[in-house]
Amino acid sequence: MLTHVLDGAFRVCLALFLLGGAILVLLQLVGLVTGAGPLVVGAVDWVGLPTFALAGVAGLLGFALSYLKGWDTAD
Repeated sequence: MLTHVLDGAFRVCLALFLLGGAILVLLQLVGLVTGAGPLVVGAVDWVGLPTFALAGVAGLLGFALSYLKGWDTAD
């Protein structure tokens, strides 16, 4: 039961941080193409913190799942 909950939370965090990363890169690309420096810098302030936090949570959940499911890390 616990592994199912953690697996679901991992998948949600993974999807959200990948989406946040894509949005971050697209905003910076738009700022670069249009020459809007504040957009390039501001994108990190707006989207960066939640994206980086979700990535950290996904990493911790993945680490916990590796122990709970007994994954072999020697591969």
